[in-house]
Amino acid sequence: MGKKLLMYMGSAAAVAALSIGGTLALFTDTETASADFVSGTLCLTSERNDGDTVPGPMFYITPEQGKTTSGAPGTLPTGLWAPGDSHTRTLTVENPADCSSMDAWLTSVQARLTEGVSDQYEAMADVLYVVVKTPQGGGPDVVVAEAPLRQFLAGPVPIAYSNGDKIPVYLSGNRHMKFEVTFDRSAGNEFQDKTLVVDFIVNAEQMRNNP
Repeated sequence: MGKKLLMYMGSAAAVAALSIGGTLALFTDTETASADFVSGTLCLTSERNDGDTVPGPMFYITPEQGKTTSGAPGTLPTGLWAPGDSHTRTLTVENPADCSSMDAWLTSVQARLTEGVSDQYEAMADVLYVVVKTPQGGGPDVVVAEAPLRQFLAGPVPIAYSNGDKIPVYLSGNRHMKFEVTFDRSAGNEFQDKTLVVDFIVNAEQMRNNP
C-alpha cells in the first residue's frame, strides 16, 4: 500500500515569530550625578533563504502553501512527504542595526505548533528528525543541534559548535541556519494523510559582557 503524508512545516520568517531570549540589556535606564546610562537593545529578524520568494515558510507541500504575504507563490515545494524523505531549507537570522544595538549569541532552537491549524497530528513529531547546521568561522556548515522534532517541541534545544564555542551573529550581520528534516523510513501507515505544521524558533542573547 503506497504511503502518502500530507504535511508541511512552517518556519520562523521575517513576518512570523522569531523568539529572542535574553533581550534584557546590561543596563536599565539609570541616572547619576555625572552620567546617564541607557540600556541597549537586541532585535533579530529572519527570512527563508534558498532562492525562494521571501518572506514565507521554509517547508511547504504546494506553491500556494509557500506563498509570501503579498501572495507570490513559493518556488520550492517539497511535495507530499513519505517515509524516508529528507528536505533541507535555510533560515537567515539577521541582526539589523536599525533596531538592534549589540552583537548576539544564538543559544537555542525550539519548535511550536503553528496557530490556527486544525487536526494537528502531534505523534508525527516522534518520526521526524531535525538536524540544525551553520558555518563555523569561514568553513563549511557543521551540526550544532540534532534531535527528534518532539524534543524541539518540548522546549529550547541548546545550539553550539562541537568544541563548545558559542554561535555569533554580529550587529548588522546575519547567519544562515540550515534545517534538515528527515521522515523516519520505518514510519507506518498511521501517518498517512496526517498534518503537522510547526514554527521553528531561534533564541538569542546579548554578547556584550556575556562570554
